[in-house]
Order: sequence, then C-alpha cells, then structure tokens
Amino acid sequence: MKTLSQRIEIYRPTWVEINHRHLQHNLSKLRQQLSSKVKILAVVKANAYGHGLVEVSKTLTRLENLYLGVTSLEEAIQLQEVKIQAPILILGNIFPFSNLAEAIQRKIRLTVASREAALQIDRIAKKLNQKVYCHAKIDTGMNRIGVRSQNSFEFIQRILEYPTLKLEGVYTHFADSAENREFTRKQWKLFSQLIFDLKKQGVSIPYSHCANSSALLKYPHTHLTMVRPGISLYGVSPIPRPPISLKPILSWKSKIIFLKVVPSKTPVSYAGTFVTRRRTKIATAAFGYADGFRRDLSNQGEVLVRGKRVPVIGRVTMDMTMLDVTDLEEVRVGDEVVILGSQEKMSISVQEVANLCQTSPYEIFCGISARVPRIHLS
Repeated sequence: MKTLSQRIEIYRPTWVEINHRHLQHNLSKLRQQLSSKVKILAVVKANAYGHGLVEVSKTLTRLENLYLGVTSLEEAIQLQEVKIQAPILILGNIFPFSNLAEAIQRKIRLTVASREAALQIDRIAKKLNQKVYCHAKIDTGMNRIGVRSQNSFEFIQRILEYPTLKLEGVYTHFADSAENREFTRKQWKLFSQLIFDLKKQGVSIPYSHCANSSALLKYPHTHLTMVRPGISLYGVSPIPRPPISLKPILSWKSKIIFLKVVPSKTPVSYAGTFVTRRRTKIATAAFGYADGFRRDLSNQGEVLVRGKRVPVIGRVTMDMTMLDVTDLEEVRVGDEVVILGSQEKMSISVQEVANLCQTSPYEIFCGISARVPRIHLS
C-alpha cells in the first residue's frame, strides 16, 4: 500500500499513523471467534472512527468478503467513488426522504426504521423502477431509532408486502453489552423472540444481527448470522480481559518545535494555571486542541519523549502544548512526541487518555481533527 506521506508533504509536524498490518491482525482474531457461516459487517462510519474511511475499507475488503456499515449517504458515495465493491449499509435512517432517490439509484442498502420510511422507499423505488435491499431496525431498548419491539413482527410483515423492498436483514443495537449483563439479556430476549417468531411463520431473512464488538467478544450466542465489529477492529477492546489479543492500529505523533529554560515561580500558558516550582525546561510541541488534543488534559496529561513520560503543563492551546522536559538531558528541537502509541518500551493508550477526559476511546479517536494527516502504513 502506498503511504499517504508519499503522496503529500506534511509541513506541520503533527500526524497520525495507521498500521494496516495491525488492522489485518484484528480482523483475523475476530474472525476466529466466529463460525464460518457468520458474516462480518465492518463498522467504518465516522471516517472509520477517525482512522480513514477509504483506506481502512480498502484493506478490510481486500482481506475478507464482508459488508461495510456507514452512517450517511455521503460516506457510502465516497466508498463507491473509489470503486469499493462491498455491499454498503447505511446504519442510520436517511432524512430528508428526498435523498432516498440517490441512495436507491446507487443500490446502497438502507436501514428501514419506521413505517413511514418503508412507504417512502417503496414510493420512490417504484418511480425509479428499482428494487431496494434493506435492513429493518428494531428498537429493543436503545431508544434511538427503530420500531419498538412490541410492534416489530407486524412491521416486518408490512415491509414484506412492499414489492420493491427486498428485506435482507433485521437488526437491533445493544445499549450496554460491555457492562450491563441484565439489560443486554432483556434486549437479547426481545430480539431473539422476534427471530424465532419469524422463522416459525416461514419468514426467511438472510441476515439477523445485534452483536457489536463487546457482544461479539462476550456473548457468542448473539452472533446469529452477522456481527458488527467496530472499535475492536481498531485495536481497542470494549471489555476487560478480552478472549483475544488486539493491536492498536493508530499512533498519534508530533514534534518539539521550541525549547526554553525558565526560573521557578514562572506561570505557563493561558491564565497561569501552572506555575513552575523549580528551574524548568519547557518544550513546546506542535499540537493543540484544534488537532483534537483535549483541553481536559491541561496540567494532567502525559506524552512520550525519548522513551520517557513527560507531563503536560499549563493549559493546552489551540495549536501548541507545553511539556516539562527538565529531566531529559538530551532533549532537542525536532524530537518526536508520541501522544498516543508507543515509543521505545513505553506506551500511552487511548483508554488511558479517555479515562483522564472522562469519556470513551470512541470520542478520542473521532475527535482527532481532519487537519491532522493520516499516514497509512502497509
């Protein structure tokens, strides 16, 4: 794979590296947890969780005959324009309905989350003389989108009546399969009952799916005929002590662009929230909150320089962040700074950073700004 760095120049020294060998490793490990009859729908929405929609999708579809899950028509079109042939399912509902014509003409698979959506898809598909592959979304407790479980059987029957709709799948989404076993059990009971009732009535739907990354790893009985791994593909386990080893595929790096030594009792950065207690060597690095490095990390985050952890001091600014490198004797301008990832024998994980920010790894990944170039390593 040709790397992004071979196609563009990186003038500002802050970038992300995506390791596609680790992506391959993660997909392989997840596949080992599944029956050969279970299809994988790889969730690549939100720019593949900030990792690069097109590049990640190209690698995944090269490695396995799978589906891709996106969040919008724009993402689906982006994949089609680079000639990715895998079936693409829009996991959200399309609105306004006027956008349905574009999706139908492009033969993108659609989520049907309401009776009104089914009606509108059928109406537009008739005008276009097209058949539409769709997946029915059932709400078993997430309370986001989808038909409520008590109305789900009737909803499926209604979809089957539309001549233009080909019901390829039915699915639900677990609200807390990583931690709340009892609530997940209730959701599973509702969804599995629907699947049972449909089979009892002779309704054959190729794909039924509910297992996200945590359910895939924690509850094998939920695999059904399709699973939807997301965060696990990117090397982060949503559960403690996962049954497989996953490798982070993203490293976030920058460089030191300025060094200075200041005396004790010197305030650092906006509002002087940090004051030096000793003669301090301050390194200024070329990343800030406009790159996605959260202001929550002011005066508490750490990064790696020369294989050592060094603290963030003062408030994180828009484009630059200050570090205390007093204890690094040979530090130089141009030294690499690792924000996420490994350097020598040390590492900083996305989970560690997320914990400091009281959020999730998903938000940290998705928060890395589009202005930070992604370098894809084959």
